[in-house]
Amino acid sequence: MNQNIIIVSSLGILLTALAWLFIEPIAAGMVLIIVLTIILGMAISNDAARHMHPEIIAQLSEGADTVIVENIGTAPAKSVQVRIIPEDIRYDIGDLDTDSAHRHQLSTMVREAKAAVSWEKQDGTRTEKIFRLSGYADESDPLKPIFPLFGWKEK
Repeated sequence: MNQNIIIVSSLGILLTALAWLFIEPIAAGMVLIIVLTIILGMAISNDAARHMHPEIIAQLSEGADTVIVENIGTAPAKSVQVRIIPEDIRYDIGDLDTDSAHRHQLSTMVREAKAAVSWEKQDGTRTEKIFRLSGYADESDPLKPIFPLFGWKEK
């Protein structure tokens, strides 16, 4: 456990006990809620820093002639490679920083295709995801978290 969380917990227990004894129980409850909120925020920050990983998405632009590859994760992706299936288009992006996007202009408009995007994580392992590219439908997962926390597992 992080030393800062232990210090804040100890201080919170002391302040809650003092508020209970010398002020009144409602004040102690308010102090306890504030301290627990601070501890939860610190725990989330520690977990996010410990589980940093790239999260790559690929999508087709509105005009269906540009492939947009974006890193929405918390760590940079190294040596990103993209294959457009069945068009047999291959290209390398290189490194993709966090919250950055790369656009690749295609020679023709694409109705239906798949993009196989592979990248290397910080620990050297290679990961590949396949995305469906369509000029007609918007594919999104409503249950996926906005930003990856608590060691969110990849599909």
